[in-house]
Amino acid sequence: MSSLYGMSGMSKQLSTNAVAVAAGLSESWAWRARDQGILFEPHFEDSVVALRVYAFVSQIVWPGTRRARSARQELELWQSTAVETARQAASDPNTTPDTALWVLEDSVHLVTTPAERAAFDLEYLNGRVAIRIPVGLWVAELPDAIAGQVDRSRSRRRATAARARNSTASLPAAAGA
Repeated sequence: MSSLYGMSGMSKQLSTNAVAVAAGLSESWAWRARDQGILFEPHFEDSVVALRVYAFVSQIVWPGTRRARSARQELELWQSTAVETARQAASDPNTTPDTALWVLEDSVHLVTTPAERAAFDLEYLNGRVAIRIPVGLWVAELPDAIAGQVDRSRSRRRATAARARNSTASLPAAAGA
């Protein structure tokens, strides 16, 4: 699979809201990610994948780890690394729909081929808790997610324009006209 940048020649700049919508998240996730230094302007397609991974890993609490739910949570190194690795996968020409981001308590691994997956399992898992995030699939879905977001914006603009036309058409005619 070629990268998004390779397919389009250049990456399309997105608004913060567009990133959140394309990621399937509320805009509040994007603002949180910005506040923690995960999202920064300008936003591009890789921001969508980064935001999805951020929303996922920011909620993980490893077995045996205690954290107050009400306290503001700073990202740990493994969480930031997971987000940045996913961001890089979005433009990596070796990323395929089968590419997975494996997140462990102390490391992050990007695995693409069945051979890499087997080697990863033998070398790193061995009874450890790990989470598999399908970043390759998310990257593959980006063009449709971005296009769908753009189509929804166009539909909203058309609906707003139609309502405006209908509201002016229903106004009473001026007296004496």
